Amino acid sequence: MSTKLASQWALKILFLIGSIALISLISETRQTANSNSLAQQIAPVENPPPNLLKPRKLKTPSSPPATSSPKPPEQPLVFAPPAQFRSQIVYKARINNSKVIALTFDDGPSPETLKILEILQKHNAVATFFCLGANLREYPEIAKRVVQTGNAIGNHTWHHYSHNVTEKTASDEIDNTGVHIYRSTGAKSFLFRPPGGRLNNGLADYAKKKNYVVVIWSIDPKDFLQPPAAAIARSVLSQATSGAIVLLHDGGGNRQQTVEALSAIIPKLKQQGYRFVTVPQLLQMHAGQKQRIADQKSP
Repeated sequence: MSTKLASQWALKILFLIGSIALISLISETRQTANSNSLAQQIAPVENPPPNLLKPRKLKTPSSPPATSSPKPPEQPLVFAPPAQFRSQIVYKARINNSKVIALTFDDGPSPETLKILEILQKHNAVATFFCLGANLREYPEIAKRVVQTGNAIGNHTWHHYSHNVTEKTASDEIDNTGVHIYRSTGAKSFLFRPPGGRLNNGLADYAKKKNYVVVIWSIDPKDFLQPPAAAIARSVLSQATSGAIVLLHDGGGNRQQTVEALSAIIPKLKQQGYRFVTVPQLLQMHAGQKQRIADQKSP
């Protein structure tokens, strides 16, 4: 009996061991099948794109094209006297070491101005033109031509008032003319000539307050009265001295006599050794000579 029982237990044990082995085999087969299926789903990439092979390089922003430095704005041309003449009244300059003279023309610009410019250019001479604001507005191109040909330009008020004026009127007359000088020529001027040379009607006082030099004259042939050209020329030639300022006119009426006289005045003064300069140049020479004399006196 005991032998039979032992045999039964042996069979049970063998059956249990076989079952365990069978279960292990089935589990192992399933894991292998799953691995093969996953491998088929994730296929190897034969020719991967470059961005999968190495990190993408960031592009460096290109520098903006080189540009030239902007040019500084051009400074306007300024007709101004040396500092010592600001707010002063000038009739002539003291110049002993050179024969120079300044021709000046009032009441333009006008068509007559072009005739005068032609004569000046022909003789390689320059002058100073004291312009009326009303005429600057009417003939801006002529005013521009005055400056382009190497001449100086000055302020002669807007309306040519000779009567007494208030400071407000003086401001309007002078400041508005200054604006039109700049508009027509691109230049600023600190040269002022009061109409008729009057110094006590409020215009000159306002100009001095604004640092203008008040330019009068030392030679007046009274060409505004339209005397014969020979009389105008004779008056100028007989009074000519170094540093003189000559009053003539290029506006205010027919100036044919002045134009004719100028054609005689310039060549004859040149024969005497004179050079023609603008008022700013004349005053600069005066200042330079004065400084040289002071330097010579200093120990």
